[in-house]
Amino acid sequence: MNHIFIFFVFLSLQHKVIAQREIEVTKIFIVRHAEKESGQDPLLTNSGNIRAGDLMRHLQYESIKKIYVSQYRRTQNTADSLRLQLKIDTVHYIADTLCNYLVDAIIEHKDFGKTILIIAHSNTMPQIIRKLGVLDYPYGDIANNKYDNLFIVTYKKGKAKLKLMKYGSRSAIEAMH
Repeated sequence: MNHIFIFFVFLSLQHKVIAQREIEVTKIFIVRHAEKESGQDPLLTNSGNIRAGDLMRHLQYESIKKIYVSQYRRTQNTADSLRLQLKIDTVHYIADTLCNYLVDAIIEHKDFGKTILIIAHSNTMPQIIRKLGVLDYPYGDIANNKYDNLFIVTYKKGKAKLKLMKYGSRSAIEAMH
């Protein structure tokens, strides 16, 4: 809870400075890593590499300033197309179920008033969304075979707003229905 308070204090201070220049909104894109092989710290599958390219094409004009990836190769590989094509800086954070390390990294890098991308995991995405101020987002993991969700958290007047979009090919669970 302390991290949320600090996040909003920094956010409000940042918005006061920004308001003097021009109105700017913090926008945070959150996706799960793309499809992965099996094993301890796997690489992406062919489908995962295609999805990473789809993510790049979907977000290439969004003015992303920084990409946050965990210590696992699957998140880093998902970011590679976007990072390399658009020359975007990457910040590594330690994936934890409380998501404190991620919030600390965002605060440390002063990425308020900017557009950033977080590439996370099915078991951390709901907590990340709540940590970023969408307190009514439901608990529970994202389905293990769901890779096409693109969550967008924006802030206006100090309030977090969540939007869900899809990108790339449909996840296997949706393709069957």
